Amino acid sequence: MELQIDNDRITGLRGGIAVGWVDFEVTDGVARLFHTEVLPTMRNTGAGTDLVVSVLEWFRDNTEYRIVGVCPFIPVVIRRHPEFEALTTR
Repeated sequence: MELQIDNDRITGLRGGIAVGWVDFEVTDGVARLFHTEVLPTMRNTGAGTDLVVSVLEWFRDNTEYRIVGVCPFIPVVIRRHPEFEALTTR
C-alpha cells in the first residue's frame, strides 16, 4: 500500500485511490495513533489491516518513535503481527 503522509494524517492509497487513513500526533518521541478510518466501500476487505501494517512499517523504518495505539484497532493489528510489538516499547 502506498502512503501519503501529511502533518497529522497518513492516508493509504491503492492504485492512487485513498482507501483510508490513520490520524496521529507525535509528542516527546511518542506517536499516538488515535483514529483509523477506512472508506465504507473498503470495509471487510482487509484494507484496514493493510493500512495499519503499512503505517507501522513506515514508523518502524523511518522513525525512532514509540507507538501508542489509542485507536482500539491498532493493538488488535499489533497482536496479529507480533513483529511490531517492539514499536510499543522502544
